[in-house]
Amino acid sequence: MSEGSRAGRRVIAIAAIALLALAAWLTRLGTRWPQVYCMTDGSMEPSLRDGQCFLAVSPAGRLSHGAVVLFQLDFGEERYAVPRRVAGLPGDTVTLRDGVVAVNGTRAPWPFAIREPHQRRSRLARGDSLLTWAEPWVVSPDSLLLLADTRDMAGWPDSRFLGLVPASDVFARATITLTGRRVR
Repeated sequence: MSEGSRAGRRVIAIAAIALLALAAWLTRLGTRWPQVYCMTDGSMEPSLRDGQCFLAVSPAGRLSHGAVVLFQLDFGEERYAVPRRVAGLPGDTVTLRDGVVAVNGTRAPWPFAIREPHQRRSRLARGDSLLTWAEPWVVSPDSLLLLADTRDMAGWPDSRFLGLVPASDVFARATITLTGRRVR
């Protein structure tokens, strides 16, 4: 084998590796870079404050109870990226009493706030009360129960208003704030 043909094969191999790396970057691997999102309201207080920015990775990967995710909400002709907490995974039974979430009979450890305790009802909500459900919710396959950390009307939109959210609508998971605090 001549020196020229070896060099030619080496160039072809390097070009093929470069093309594979570029293809990986432009597809799934390239989407794992974090993106910056900023809160535009107080719906996730006390975890994320109004105006606070955070990093989120997409795709969200394997989800767990308490993770803060972003889901896509189409409202009219507008599309929104809405951060909410995963309160229920497929198969879970979730209850809400006086704003406190219990998953499969165990109180959820993540924080929540009730800023306006007199706002217990909303015509937009799926139940009689924003703070207490008459019956537990059972999360269906391929769905999630997503809740705002603020349990009164400031928490719109979440599962109390929208019902169970298709897991396919979740596109990112919040990781850290821009000040370096882990989002949890």
